Amino acid sequence: MKISYNWLTEFIDLDLSPQETAEKLTLIGLEVEEVAAYGNRLEGVLVGEVLEVNDHPNADRLRICKVDTGNETVQIICGADNVTGGQKVPVATVGTSLPVETDDGEPFTIREVKLRGKESRGMICAEDELGLGDDHSGIMVLDQRLAPGTPLHEALDLYRDTIIDIELTPNRPDATCHLGVARDLAAALSLELSRPFETTFAETEPLKEIDIEIEAPEKCHRYAGKMVRNISIDDSPSWLQHRLKALGVRPVNNIVDITNYVMFELGQPLHAFDADTLKGDKIVVKDFEEEITFETLDHVQRNCPAGTLFICDGEGPVAIAGVMGGVDSEVSDQTRNILIESAYFDPASIRKTAKEQVLQTDASYRFERGVDPQLQRIAAERTARLIAEVAGGTVVDGCTDVHPVRTEAHSLSLRKSYVNRLLGTDFSTDEIAGLLDGLEFGLLEKNESVLRYRIPTFRPDLEREVDLIEEVGRLYDYNNIPSPGHGKFISPEPITEWEKMLSKSKETAKGLRFREIYSNSLMPEEEAGWLGKLDDMIHTLNPISSDMTTLRPSLLYGFLKATAYNFNRKARQVRFFEVGNVFEQAEKGTYHRGILEETNILLGLAGFKTVEHWKTEPEHYDAFDLKASVRSFLEQLDIGKHVDTSVDENNVLHYNVQDDTIGKLYSVSDEMLSHFDITLPAVIAEFSLTQIFRIRRKIGKQPYEAVSKFPSFEFDFAVIVDQSVRAGDLLKSIRETAGPSLRDLQIFDVFEGESLGKKKKSLAFRLSFLDKNKTLTINEVEPIINKVVKALEKQYSAKLRS
Repeated sequence: MKISYNWLTEFIDLDLSPQETAEKLTLIGLEVEEVAAYGNRLEGVLVGEVLEVNDHPNADRLRICKVDTGNETVQIICGADNVTGGQKVPVATVGTSLPVETDDGEPFTIREVKLRGKESRGMICAEDELGLGDDHSGIMVLDQRLAPGTPLHEALDLYRDTIIDIELTPNRPDATCHLGVARDLAAALSLELSRPFETTFAETEPLKEIDIEIEAPEKCHRYAGKMVRNISIDDSPSWLQHRLKALGVRPVNNIVDITNYVMFELGQPLHAFDADTLKGDKIVVKDFEEEITFETLDHVQRNCPAGTLFICDGEGPVAIAGVMGGVDSEVSDQTRNILIESAYFDPASIRKTAKEQVLQTDASYRFERGVDPQLQRIAAERTARLIAEVAGGTVVDGCTDVHPVRTEAHSLSLRKSYVNRLLGTDFSTDEIAGLLDGLEFGLLEKNESVLRYRIPTFRPDLEREVDLIEEVGRLYDYNNIPSPGHGKFISPEPITEWEKMLSKSKETAKGLRFREIYSNSLMPEEEAGWLGKLDDMIHTLNPISSDMTTLRPSLLYGFLKATAYNFNRKARQVRFFEVGNVFEQAEKGTYHRGILEETNILLGLAGFKTVEHWKTEPEHYDAFDLKASVRSFLEQLDIGKHVDTSVDENNVLHYNVQDDTIGKLYSVSDEMLSHFDITLPAVIAEFSLTQIFRIRRKIGKQPYEAVSKFPSFEFDFAVIVDQSVRAGDLLKSIRETAGPSLRDLQIFDVFEGESLGKKKKSLAFRLSFLDKNKTLTINEVEPIINKVVKALEKQYSAKLRS
């Protein structure tokens, strides 16, 4: 939700800077994601007066200009044909960065240079070089009345603003507009809130020109209609265009722009119909029992299922209620009379329609959260008067306000004792009332111990006493609440075995130099399709957004998102791990029928494992780097020696305990990396901690084993096998055949060459044997080796290499 700092200052007398305002907003619960300057500030560009122009002695097309910049006279070389003495011109001084880029994509910065042997200290600019237009036919000539040295943004009154981007939670529909944000700031800063519009209106007769009916009152609680006649469609004035552009909205025309302006101002979405195109002189709000095909303003034919709410005229639909209007009744250059729609639509209905049509607009964004049901008449009147100001015309007397379902304000009691107990404060009722006064709650009753408030309809999130206590805390600022001097001693609950294993898993991953990340359990359906069959996944019925439609079946999506985020910020190596729940459909389910929920851990590497050096090139991570970490991880969880590995046809390494697969390791495909704009290789291993926990309980605690006082006996041998034989299969066979005296097994050499034969390879193994009761000899080890070699020869046609 983008908020204009300049706009806020029209509601409250702010003495905070934009950055300080953003910090305050975050402290009172409106978390700010970004603060960005808007507008062409052109710092370093001044008004200059050309005092003298002479030809350059060494270049036919260049001229030497003496320019007064207010504090000094500088020499500037200029190639424009229209430069003459006495002009007032924009001058970019040395060190100024202009809003144009060089060929290598860097900002164009003015430097002191010599052109054909003559010094030049600055630049006389054309319109396009300042980002003020497209004209490059010559330098920009300014008003002669301007004084040299005046900053250009002051001379031209360029629009400048600061945009504060708020990450708005779904329970705060009142903060989807400048009035709502200003109200919170005014309450927190004890400032007076002013409104540049009327908020109370006398009852009037309904419009005679248009009849308005609501046939689906459960989906449309209120519909207000206001008319303006004899308007002139044109571009909006500059102040209106500046406001909308700063918020990222493209100006259309003066009528559409005013409806958007009031929406951002008050939080009430509006729609303007060309009244002359409405058939039958009527508006009917209704849904249909059959599917309707309808063309919206974006010229898309949409199939709207039965139950979709429409705004209709006497013949048929003219708008999808709360989402988007239709092409047949849109405002055009020929429009002269308009009907302003200001309505309250049921949030669930709009949310469902927006999801079905995969179409979220600024209007649906607000209707989904719930607009103030008392705002419709105010917004309609405000819109009509602004339209009359910017587009001419006459506001028609009267306003049709159909209101079949009324939402009344409710009341809540607030106990002083409960406030102080929860917050750890010592407020009096007067102090509590003072904090809440700016939020425009109606104080119905106050005594020494209790306050009772009428909760306005623009705050549907306030339902219980604790909700009011939260308002007290955030306005007071939680940072101002002192820490308690002492506290009661409470015996903690004993840590469960599951919690111990989770903690050990995380600490082990950190010890292996992985950094922990956290990601959302919900992901977009499009990306979920990369991770498996969509039919096996759990999908939300009413997703908040298209990015949060499906419960993740794997932790891979979060890893790739975090990796892309870091790589886009010049990181070239990531070692991430995450512990989180994953979900899939199942017959029984874990906590809910049909939903299997398990806790997984993901270990992921991406990018370079070594840095660039003057002697060597940087080296990428590969699967073998991660295998070593996984082996250490499993050993630390006391299941390493119980795990076998196998590789499938997709080159995915599976980790198995008996017949159960507990995890897998693989390189992320190039196609998936490309989808996330990741250009460096990545490899991940993901394990089910839920299954590992079951295995650990089945195995039991590992007994302590004293260090043997006898030395181990090492034996090396090599075998030749087909290249298709996997080393993991050979290792598994050796372990099964060698018996309990084999304590360690490693591959220390791999060789391929013509001397071995076509499609052959040699693998050398080092076996370490140990007996706790004696020192082993070659006579005791050699029979075991012979048994192992025979087993390999039988199973894999292996030949002992001499």
